[in-house]
Amino acid sequence: MLSSEPFLVGGRNISPMSWRTAIASLVAAGAALPASAQTQPVTIPAKDFGPAWTGFYIGAAFGAGGLVNRIDTGGGGLGASFNSGGSGVLGSIYGGVDYQVLPRAVIGVLAEATLSSISSTNSATVPGASASITSRPNFEWAVLARAGFLANSSTLFYFTGGYTGQNIQTSGTAFAGGQAASFSRTDTFSGWTFGPGFEAMLGNNWATKLEYRYSQYGGQSLGGTGFTMSPSTHTVRAGLTYKFGGLGVAPAESRPTFNEPAFNWTGVYAGVAAGAGMSSGPVTATAGGASATFDTGGQGLLAGVFIGADYQFARQALVGVMADFTWSGMQETATLTTPVGTGYAAVSPNRSWSVMGRVGYLPIPSTLLYGAVGYTGMNVKATGTAVMAGGGTMFGENDTSVSGWTVGPGIETVISGGWTTRLEYRYSQYEQKQVTWGVTAQPSMHTIRLGIAYKLGVGANNNSIAAAD
Repeated sequence: MLSSEPFLVGGRNISPMSWRTAIASLVAAGAALPASAQTQPVTIPAKDFGPAWTGFYIGAAFGAGGLVNRIDTGGGGLGASFNSGGSGVLGSIYGGVDYQVLPRAVIGVLAEATLSSISSTNSATVPGASASITSRPNFEWAVLARAGFLANSSTLFYFTGGYTGQNIQTSGTAFAGGQAASFSRTDTFSGWTFGPGFEAMLGNNWATKLEYRYSQYGGQSLGGTGFTMSPSTHTVRAGLTYKFGGLGVAPAESRPTFNEPAFNWTGVYAGVAAGAGMSSGPVTATAGGASATFDTGGQGLLAGVFIGADYQFARQALVGVMADFTWSGMQETATLTTPVGTGYAAVSPNRSWSVMGRVGYLPIPSTLLYGAVGYTGMNVKATGTAVMAGGGTMFGENDTSVSGWTVGPGIETVISGGWTTRLEYRYSQYEQKQVTWGVTAQPSMHTIRLGIAYKLGVGANNNSIAAAD
């Protein structure tokens, strides 16, 4: 209860009744205020939100790939040992979760299932006998971990790896001595998979990625068939991902953006790249009365140099041209043993060069998604050896140039200043040509390149229209 004595406020005596009246007036005035005049939450503009990588996601991907399958067989006077190869397209679905452990570091796990149309067929014919075998790696699954570095707050460069399983459907036929045999079976192979990738935010919880993976499986004997197989695959996937949590939910104060430079893509650049790939394609070899047609496969590492020029004609678009020269260690081999002799063939696509155009889209000023297409040439070194049962030997060696076309997607992002890094996949198809005595080939290539470039001149130091706010 308030005292009956007056209060002294600012040198004046205020009666208890007056004090109670003032308090009641303030309460009444507060109750009468409209809702709009009360304190409102602080609104943060959309541009002040930065992407957060923590959260669950699902996605789908489309891509291409190839099979390199080491096959050994023998029996009935016919023996062969060769690297079988094949190409095709694929589709995948995946889901996972990421956790941004540091401002520039992300770790995560994911699972994936893939269907593919990859197929490889090989056949051999000798007097009185023939054989053929077809392999189709039609279904694959993987459980993976990944760890990545944020080149900027919207672009993740990562490596992924883990367990993979593969169903391979194999069918074959053989004729010898008037007898025929055939088989068809599906075998499960287990192994490991590893590769690099780039992922870029598109906005509204959507992201896109480009990922390459090499998968190696354990060798198996296909019981009752006379064949032993040791498969591996090279695949690339372009994916579209939806993230359930983490995009656009953290204010800039707690998860600030970084390294989002105002970058002008117009200019000339030069760089170096390293990577891996596989070669495949039909090779036909003849020796004496024997002939063989193989979908051969080879794999190896590569390294190259490149130059180019871009012109950014709009805020989020550019066009450009580029050229490159590449050295590779890929080799395709096949050995055929018959009653009339033994033949050996090796095809090595050791050097290639390309001139391409590219068109790109910039989801943010510092990250470029692009597609490239153009002319490619390649030097193929081929050797062929035949040892006849009667004691004769034939040998041939030749360097041949083949021409063709190349196409593929890529992601490129700014590191700092004029420096950029890129991940690029290419499929290249070449003409059919006789590469040496008795050997005709039509090679194709699946390659992945991780490159670093420096933008010369105007590109490195001037604000672009794409970067204008």
